[in-house]
Amino acid sequence: MASMFESLLTIILFTLLVKGHGQCQLKDLTVFTSQTPRQIQGVQEWQVMFVNNYKCTLKGVTVSCKGFHSVENVDPNVFAPIGNDKCIVNGGQPIEPFASVMFLYADPQHFVFEPVSHDMVCVST
Repeated sequence: MASMFESLLTIILFTLLVKGHGQCQLKDLTVFTSQTPRQIQGVQEWQVMFVNNYKCTLKGVTVSCKGFHSVENVDPNVFAPIGNDKCIVNGGQPIEPFASVMFLYADPQHFVFEPVSHDMVCVST
């Protein structure tokens, strides 16, 4: 049992070390979408959470959103279309390391948001 724990701990530490020394990539922004129990005007509500999984701050985060619409009002400071089938997250403002930004929308279909771009702000100490 102890060796299994040690192996798991080694894998976790290795993953953190490798990730900590690499460059931030689009995959470091994870998008989770889940169904809520609510319906808005008879349409299913969804919760979307953008999570910064990197040690540095991300800003100017954009995602693909071609065809996105919602019968529920979405706060444009949190999520808004900017043209060219892209939407900006958090008004382009920073998303701190390991922090998240969330919004709700209502649509009959689950929408897939793919990260397109972001800027990284990493201060060395």
